[in-house]
Amino acid sequence: MNWVIRIVAVSIAVLGLSFTAMTSVSAQDAVLGPEGRAYSVETRSTRFVVRFTRDGRYEDSRGLEGFWSFDGRTLCVLVREPGPNGREVELCRPWRDMRVGVSEISSEWTLNGERARVSRIE
Repeated sequence: MNWVIRIVAVSIAVLGLSFTAMTSVSAQDAVLGPEGRAYSVETRSTRFVVRFTRDGRYEDSRGLEGFWSFDGRTLCVLVREPGPNGREVELCRPWRDMRVGVSEISSEWTLNGERARVSRIE
């Protein structure tokens, strides 16, 4: 009977370590925010890829460029709209992490608030 208790105790300890390792990876990802990642954004009218470089720059396949910042909870992106009279636009939204291959529907990834399917691709 004593060996059964030891096996259960060891199993619980291993599960605890596994859970701690999994949550620390998630916590690390949350701290990084979008750093070094890429997302596909698809609306009814357009499709583009967004990249968040490690040095804080924002780039997308439409030609928009700017900067991003992340405070651990909120992602802010500052971009200039295309054209000679393009205005600077800053979008700040709560950050929700996604794994590669996961998609969500959101209106927070477009300048005009249009609903988009956002998929993490890198």
